[in-house]
Amino acid sequence: MKLLAAIVALFTFAGTGTAVVIAGADSATPALLPTLAADDAQVDALLPSGYRNPRSSASAIRWALSQVGVHRDSGYCLRFVDLAFGRTSGPASAHLVWTQSPAHLHHTDTVPPAGALVVWSSAIGDGHGHIAVSLGDGRMVSTTGGPVSVLPIRGFADDAYLGWMPPYFYM
Repeated sequence: MKLLAAIVALFTFAGTGTAVVIAGADSATPALLPTLAADDAQVDALLPSGYRNPRSSASAIRWALSQVGVHRDSGYCLRFVDLAFGRTSGPASAHLVWTQSPAHLHHTDTVPPAGALVVWSSAIGDGHGHIAVSLGDGRMVSTTGGPVSVLPIRGFADDAYLGWMPPYFYM
């Protein structure tokens, strides 16, 4: 299954010009990671002073990409994002990450930097909204109703899109 996930990731990133090969979950299953150095530092630098996640944005993306193709956390997108950033629990609803965070952290453009949280309103997800991890090129790693996948941000429930923010969980 991990080999299949690595193959899916390979074809997902083929031709983007923004990927490098990194070690995956084990030496036999390489995964792809966008070039993150500048975006990762940019996003993590936007966090409030003194706030830190257990994993950096680059580490969160690395973990999220290692899950591509795996059936996990279907219907529990916030749990998936919490785990990506090394948190064992978080807010009760994906859209609460947005509504309970400081307004100065909110950005509304549809091409967020790598490692940013992308958030949708309670108009979707049975009233809980949706949340995913940006890859920095207009795509996100997301869990919805199937295996974890890489999806475009634009076109995913555009009417409910709130925007992006650094990985800040108000709890």
